[in-house]
Amino acid sequence: MNIHPVAYEPASDFIPGPQGELVLKVMADHSSLNSKGDVFGGWVALNLDQAGEIEARKVANVQRVAVVSIGAMSFLHPVKMGDVIAFYSKPKEIGRTSITVEVEAWVEGESSSVKLTEASLVFVAMDDQGRTRRITQ
Repeated sequence: MNIHPVAYEPASDFIPGPQGELVLKVMADHSSLNSKGDVFGGWVALNLDQAGEIEARKVANVQRVAVVSIGAMSFLHPVKMGDVIAFYSKPKEIGRTSITVEVEAWVEGESSSVKLTEASLVFVAMDDQGRTRRITQ
């Protein structure tokens, strides 16, 4: 029996444009920088959370949601002071009281944008007393 090796072809480096709806844009300023002039990862995570909340509140048709889970993030590009970060979100799954939102962050350039990171966030709908509530669409 002859076994021929299969040629390995690496995955394409092509990254499609942003997926989802633009929900937030922020500019990195001096308060978001570490001592070397790079943006703190936590600052990006804070804005990612806020972008996800905007989407979750809209889709769940409630005024109050709380994040209960944030998936892993990998940073693909550095962010410097003055960079504008655009956050795009889309609902992934809607449960009885929770909603999973996919959020992507892109660093906007003069002629193109570069993907910074993405994460899946789970939010729970809450009533005025802070108890979970049913999502109605």
